Amino acid sequence: MTLVTLVCWLTSPAAAYGAAGNADDCAVHRLASAHVSASLRLLHHGRTHSRAESVMTVRVPASWPLAPKLLMSEDSSAYRQALRCLVREEADTQRLRPDEWRKAPPRITSDGKEVRIRMETYAWVDERHVSLGPWRIETGFTRWTIRFKAPEALRAARWGTIEIDPGTPGAEWARPEPSAGRGAHALVWKPSTASARSIPEIEVRTTPPWQRAWAARDGRDMNNVSVLGGFLWMVGIAAVATVAAQSARRRPAGALTTPEETGAARRLVGWVWLSPALAFLNGFRIGSPDAGAVLGIALWAGTAVAIAALCRGPAAMAVTGTLGASAVISVLVSSSTGALITADVLAQSALFCGALAWARQLSAPHRRPGLPVLVPLSMALAAVLVGCHLWLSEREWERVSWLSDPATDEYATRHGEHLTSGLHELAADGATWLLGYDFLLTALAIVALLRARGTAPQSRHAAPATPDILLMLLLYTVVVTPPVGFYLNNSALAWLPIGLDIASLGLLLVVGGRRSTLAQRLDVSGRPLRELFTEAHRVDFLHRARQYRELHATLRRLDHGQSDETAMTRAAVERRLRGLHRWRTPRHVNGPTSDRLPSDVTVVDVVLAWGPRATWWENGHRAATYAALLAVPASALMTWRTWIENGSWEQTSWGAADTALTLLLWELGWVGAGFLLGALWRLLPGRRGPARALGFGLAYALPTGLDALARLATDESQGDAALDVSLTLLILTVTALAMDLETFRGERRYWPSQLSLLLSVYQMRYLALQAAYLIAQIVAAITIWQFVTDSGGPTENPVKFQP
Repeated sequence: MTLVTLVCWLTSPAAAYGAAGNADDCAVHRLASAHVSASLRLLHHGRTHSRAESVMTVRVPASWPLAPKLLMSEDSSAYRQALRCLVREEADTQRLRPDEWRKAPPRITSDGKEVRIRMETYAWVDERHVSLGPWRIETGFTRWTIRFKAPEALRAARWGTIEIDPGTPGAEWARPEPSAGRGAHALVWKPSTASARSIPEIEVRTTPPWQRAWAARDGRDMNNVSVLGGFLWMVGIAAVATVAAQSARRRPAGALTTPEETGAARRLVGWVWLSPALAFLNGFRIGSPDAGAVLGIALWAGTAVAIAALCRGPAAMAVTGTLGASAVISVLVSSSTGALITADVLAQSALFCGALAWARQLSAPHRRPGLPVLVPLSMALAAVLVGCHLWLSEREWERVSWLSDPATDEYATRHGEHLTSGLHELAADGATWLLGYDFLLTALAIVALLRARGTAPQSRHAAPATPDILLMLLLYTVVVTPPVGFYLNNSALAWLPIGLDIASLGLLLVVGGRRSTLAQRLDVSGRPLRELFTEAHRVDFLHRARQYRELHATLRRLDHGQSDETAMTRAAVERRLRGLHRWRTPRHVNGPTSDRLPSDVTVVDVVLAWGPRATWWENGHRAATYAALLAVPASALMTWRTWIENGSWEQTSWGAADTALTLLLWELGWVGAGFLLGALWRLLPGRRGPARALGFGLAYALPTGLDALARLATDESQGDAALDVSLTLLILTVTALAMDLETFRGERRYWPSQLSLLLSVYQMRYLALQAAYLIAQIVAAITIWQFVTDSGGPTENPVKFQP
């Protein structure tokens, strides 16, 4: 009902504004005494697209008939009429300005003698022609032309100064020649008194930095290369996933391969190869909007059925096929707004239903898809998405047409065309947009296979085996790490993260894994602890760890001259400590019956290295739970920074959905990082949890650091990469502290607080170090936050999702 009401409101714009007569005369002859100045500045550095900022100041006499209307509400028709007279061409009051954005409404003040209007606008130079204020920027392949043309009503006014700052490296030529200069590159025109009433048109030619010229055109000239980069990313992920699945089949987690492992591997391989195939099919475009909408809806339906086919359920295929066929019939029968909305809702419902059924199959392979629940849920999600699209489309219309005359028939016609065009775009490109998030299902398929292996009965691996590590490396690059390789508004290098992410975390496991606690070898036999320690040793080693800490506390008291209740000598304490390091091995014919821990490894170290749970899967699940709670405020902060603060959410018709999905992606990224920290716990270097988190954080920061160097070379914004790395390390550090505390959870009842238990586990001096380390991370995160918020406001930010 709400959606129908919204559609009715949107499709009757003339009624919303009320029927009015033609616009009153602008009384141009009364503006001869007005004073006007204008300036344009191009900002090239530290961003993907050049930013054009226009400032126009107009002082009109209070005697101008429309001057009082400027003091009315900015939503009133009188206000818009008066401002339209000043800044638009009288012969074309319905001209739309899709490129022009306003920082704030025009600032209008009056002292009784004159009304002063200051209008600030900006635009991103990312199209062939960009118009804002009295300026027009035409982008060639390497050179741009800036044109100035005074509004028709103000051509007879008194012009003060006209200033153009083309930015680095300056202007090549200008017509007419400027009368002065300002700063390094700005050109200034100061019309003389005689010529002030006949201000000429101005034309300036400039050669922008090659990075900005490239970024302004790649959407047209390099679009195929950009699409190919994203496609290669999907193919690369599919290839790595296939290798990982085959390795898992060859090396089962238990004595025999379980049906769960076999099914999970098959589903993973099937999905990762279906995903790029669907993306390839949905990448086609047709010039005609009507034909594009029909083909787009048909591709939605085919995509939904293909995904449902993976579930091997006839019911899921029948439901998605029915919804998709109904969508195609709706758009074929009629191209009206109502038919387009119906088709979009049905097509998206089909795709959502197929995706949710597939997700349910991955998470619960023995259950049916649950269509009685999935179908209404899918239709509700589709209705919300279409509703958000219509809402943002209407907001965009209000922005681009804010000075148009709503009382004309042309306004109503263009409003309807704008709405219909947006719905055609949704129908033609919606499936492609949604498939941009298909890596979420890839991540779910990877986790399903990891779970099947991690929970396999009679598992032979205390730590992750090679197939598990390969799957974790794949999960790491799919959902955990931020995307890199997106430069100059082109994703031609989008496949780079596959190699960078796998190499960074793999390097940590190969090099750092040799220094992990469980990789150390016993003194006598030389066997690594990883091959000997099992869950059966936990109780014994927890008991020994408690004794170890108590004996060290006794040594500290003896060192400070304090008497001990048992009157133990230092030699006796040391003898008991040596006994705690003894390792009992089964009796062999020619082998020793007793062994010793390495001299630099304590029993506390061994317990902490094993983690709080029996298997690596349970450790990962527990760490993910801690990270999920810690990541909620951080996810909200990063979503606000990347989408809300800088207004990105309203710059596209997908903005509302993208914002919600970005919040989900940040949360899933940090949950995935927590899971990998716990699952790889026994392989990571470091004796304490925060040291393991530091190694993982360094691996996380390495691709980001290389990406920062590339962005320096392309002179683009670094975004919030430093804040991302800082928050990631903070979340992982706190998660690691929680894991260490839970390892000794059996002693919690004997201590007054968690801090007291941590004090005992880390034996005070380590606690002081960890506390200082944690405080330093918090201070670093706050400092980075202050820097990014105080250095000129929000910048263009990469969104945390893959191509």
